[in-house]
Amino acid sequence: MMLDMLAIADQFQVKGLIEYMRQNAQKRAEYYTSMRERFKENDRFQELFEMLDNDDPELAELPYHKKLDFLGFYEDIALMVNSGLLKKPVAHYMFAYYAIRCWESNNFWDNLNRDSPYWFLFRDFVNQMQKVEKSLMQKPHPIRRYKL
Repeated sequence: MMLDMLAIADQFQVKGLIEYMRQNAQKRAEYYTSMRERFKENDRFQELFEMLDNDDPELAELPYHKKLDFLGFYEDIALMVNSGLLKKPVAHYMFAYYAIRCWESNNFWDNLNRDSPYWFLFRDFVNQMQKVEKSLMQKPHPIRRYKL
């Protein structure tokens, strides 16, 4: 009788763990979808993307609040990566290109101190994404499924 009760308890624990993992994956997908929408549907970001593609000199004249919004978005992505809500390969695939372009743009940083401690999270995110990019470039990778 006691063994039966233990077996039932174990079964409930396993079911609980599976449900927890399913809910966790669903939450990660919801966070990702929300960030992807912010990324794609923000008109200011679209303008910045075009400018960053060419390191447009007008980036130096961009108002501070636009730069702050852009960097803040990427710091939100960095927090999601650091907390495990978003996996590095997914963050790289979906968001890293313009973060790296931004970091490399002297025009964007013309009136900002790139080395300020206030940009540590952004700088760290870019460093992580550059490492992911470097590893992808060094060896051929088969197409793989990214999991949120």
